[in-house]
Amino acid sequence: MKRSQHLRTVLALVLLGTVLAGCEQSPAALEGEWRQWRGPGGSGISTETGLPETWTAEGTGIRWQESIPGSGNSSPIVSGGRVFLTTTYGQPDDRARRAERRKHLYYVAMGLDLESGEELWRTEIYAGRRGTKHWLTTYAAPTPVTDGTTLFAYFGRVLAALDFDGTVLWQVEVEPDHLTHLRYGVASSPLVVDDLVVLAQDREAGDSEEPGWIAAFDKATGELRWRDEWRNTCCSYTTPLVVDQGRRKLLLNSSSGEVVAYDLSTGERLWSQIHGTVQPVPSMVASEGLLVVPGGIHQKTTATMRLPAAGSAKPAEVLWKTVEGVPELSSPVLYQGILFVVTDGGVMTAYDPATGERHWRRRVGGGPYRASLVAGDGKVYAINDRGETAVVAAEPEFRLLAENKLPSGGVSASPAIAGGYLLIRTTDALYCLEAAGQPVAEQPV
Repeated sequence: MKRSQHLRTVLALVLLGTVLAGCEQSPAALEGEWRQWRGPGGSGISTETGLPETWTAEGTGIRWQESIPGSGNSSPIVSGGRVFLTTTYGQPDDRARRAERRKHLYYVAMGLDLESGEELWRTEIYAGRRGTKHWLTTYAAPTPVTDGTTLFAYFGRVLAALDFDGTVLWQVEVEPDHLTHLRYGVASSPLVVDDLVVLAQDREAGDSEEPGWIAAFDKATGELRWRDEWRNTCCSYTTPLVVDQGRRKLLLNSSSGEVVAYDLSTGERLWSQIHGTVQPVPSMVASEGLLVVPGGIHQKTTATMRLPAAGSAKPAEVLWKTVEGVPELSSPVLYQGILFVVTDGGVMTAYDPATGERHWRRRVGGGPYRASLVAGDGKVYAINDRGETAVVAAEPEFRLLAENKLPSGGVSASPAIAGGYLLIRTTDALYCLEAAGQPVAEQPV
């Protein structure tokens, strides 16, 4: 890295650490940042403008692409001008470790430069056995999270904290025996809120004695602060959602058949509400007092609820439900007063979120659509597993703005938006897309 670029990066990190650490920021205050699964507040929405609309497999609109070793479908996140992601591989350079390679995977975090794509560091956090998983996922599925100064990476067994140069600050074994009852694999991503890191892991086998759980850890030390367990349901793969109600921050978790609200600071259960999905996969979104609980794999529905007022013991009120056009895997966006969802087969629907009135329903491409929707600059991005992206106007009338394709497909990781760029991870590379007319970065030698 050039010295001037390094100094700018260090200065940016210092400023971020001074101004942002330990406090909640609005999405507008975090432009250029995409710190967690689905960005600010888990919404999938960026407030940035001038975002890319068209690109081609021949390279038009692609600022840079960088090969990513191993395999992973965790999403990239961005903070302080750096891109972070996780991966796993079983190919150590030392050939004497070949026997070990067949038994173990190396669980890895990476840091890249946002402007150039240059790999800045790669840290092997730990080596562990391979477990059972679904063929659609990988062993590096949970997306890492950052508070602007520290990176937190979670792989199901181990939670680790790293600084922005890739040095491990601490790591804890969250669930040492998780491989013994793993069925489809770990999916839920960590959250950072105030001084806590929040994790959730549902039980997977119906006859398993292992509980499902949600827990909060001290982000400075990894010490467990609180944990809630259940055995009455199984097989949820969503990421929890935090809603700031001013007087209190609600932590919402969607498990099979119900949404449970927790007091974030204590882990106390505040209320629960029934929804109609047995195996939820897409994550919830919330805006202006509305909570959208999207579908999943079995007995699936999309339900919209009105959240109770801060301090109320009443559960959320179900406003409407539908069993039509329900997303199986892709999380929705609630953007510019419209709810957008896309099914695994590529049918997108736009709803009035308060009433369930359907604005339009159109096929935007051939499935499967596993990556979650993201939105910004008046656009909604829907990406299928072949790397084909439909860019749709965020309007009550359907308007397809562009259809784009990447040089390589294999997309199941959800995109990130930061610094005016759209970042898309494929099975073997990370792509940075830019709007037409932006200067091309000098590629690292």
